[in-house]
This record gives sequence, C-alpha cells and structure tokens, in this order.
Amino acid sequence: MPVMIPLTSAEHGGHATCGSSTHGECGVNCECGCPYTGMEEKGRVELIAEVEQRYPEEWLAFVIPPDEDEFAPERGMLVVHSTDDAEVWEAVNRITYNQIVHVYFNGTLEHYLKWTETTSIS
Repeated sequence: MPVMIPLTSAEHGGHATCGSSTHGECGVNCECGCPYTGMEEKGRVELIAEVEQRYPEEWLAFVIPPDEDEFAPERGMLVVHSTDDAEVWEAVNRITYNQIVHVYFNGTLEHYLKWTETTSIS
C-alpha cells in the first residue's frame, strides 16, 4: 500500500474541502482546499533532493508549487511513494485535475530498465 497524504482534506494545505464551487479556478489565491493552496504555508514543500534520499529505489509523486519549473522542479510536496508504480499511479489519479504532478522512479538506471522489461504498458 502506498503512503499518501490525504489529498482531499484541508490538512494537506488548503483552507476548505476540495470540490467547492471555485474548484475549476484553483490557484495560489483560491480557497477550495486543493494541494495548490497553502502547501507552502503549511510547510509541506520540501527540497526534492532531500526526499529522494529518504526513498531510494521507489516511485515518487510530487505536487509542484506554482513558482517551480514544472519540467525540472527543485521543490515539491510528496503526495505518494511506493516500490510499486501501479500504486503510485492509482494514487496520482485521485489528485485534483489542475495540479502539476511530477512522477518518476528514484533509482538506478539498471533497476528502471529491469522494470521496463517486466512491465506491459497498456
């Protein structure tokens, strides 16, 4: 089972429960409760390099704060990690549609290539 922050609660950084009427207009000033709002203020954003040290050889998924480069982020909020990529993708599918999510394998190229040989992509 993956370890995951409860993405639909205000605890992860927002001010209210996700799904409010303004949900489609999420951003740093909205109050819908999504990870985009308040993750910085709640101290949920970390240096990705530090998180990688804690979870070697695992799949990691981060929600990226609005001020980060979405293609090469240095900081993010870890929302799920697991040795099983299917568990990570299942969890990522529950993330609010308008979040920038960064998912990757935090391991050696050798282990990643071994994974590609045993995984069928559908």
